[in-house]
Amino acid sequence: MESENKEKIIQSFYNPEMEFEIKNDLYKQLEQTESSTEEQIVTAPLFEKICETIAENEKQQKRKKMIRLMTFVGSRAAIFILGMLISVVALQPYFSKKTNESEIRIIADNKSISQTILPDGSTVFLNANSELTYKLNSSDKREVFLKGEGWFKVTKMPEKPFIVHAGQYKVAVHGTVFNVKAYPQNKEVITTLQEGSIEILPESDISAIKPTLMIPGQQFTFNKEKKQSSLTTVQADLASVWKEAEVRFENKNFRDLLKILESKYNVQFEVNDPSLFKYHYDGSIRNENIIQVLNLIKETLPIKYQLVSGNVIMIEKQP
Repeated sequence: MESENKEKIIQSFYNPEMEFEIKNDLYKQLEQTESSTEEQIVTAPLFEKICETIAENEKQQKRKKMIRLMTFVGSRAAIFILGMLISVVALQPYFSKKTNESEIRIIADNKSISQTILPDGSTVFLNANSELTYKLNSSDKREVFLKGEGWFKVTKMPEKPFIVHAGQYKVAVHGTVFNVKAYPQNKEVITTLQEGSIEILPESDISAIKPTLMIPGQQFTFNKEKKQSSLTTVQADLASVWKEAEVRFENKNFRDLLKILESKYNVQFEVNDPSLFKYHYDGSIRNENIIQVLNLIKETLPIKYQLVSGNVIMIEKQP
């Protein structure tokens, strides 16, 4: 490439008009992507490359040295790299980088569900008000830290277990599908296994939890207030209905209906009349909030509800 062309490419990075034009185009593309789906998707391998590029740039600025650019094959390659950097700004509500350059935090806000592909190829769905933290450059182990609720489909690597830290305990995995509900404000931490096998292990300061091996269809629950744990058999797929854009009910038993709503909306129901469990319900939900859903159910079933405290809802039989 001729020197004159190289100089033009370098100067384009310092041209505010060109930067504004490129940024405009990228924002338009991102807006189109966001409007096409309700879920925000963050692909970790791509952001690993972006973060490494940003980190290197920051180091050079601290040393107050002039940024030196690689020789690019054509101006399109140069603009593509700049575009990648600018796109990080647009995605900050869903993806943020800590001061430690090797640590990544993925956040789902209170109105969205986030799908993430980790560097090892594992897939994670984060429920609303949840966050997942992991380290990029950890070659000897696979560890993530969860606050909130996440559904995991883990890539099999027998020589390198996958660990989910969920506050009071951790989940050790080799390759499986499971759901972990670990909101800090909730009384319970719940893990439900759908496929494969996992092991529940206590964190170092929690002696009330004993190592527990789980098989598909089992649910492990730890009550943080009572310091008690339990292992039960459940309909495992109900634990992860929250990640579906639309949930349909066909002659659904009222007890199972409430379990689905608890999973989707992070609430807890208390039913004072067991006779309500004989009823069944048909319908579907998409973007409705929990109050709207309960009002819809009231039109069909003889119930009334009352918000007790926090995320607890009392269900009573309508006389």
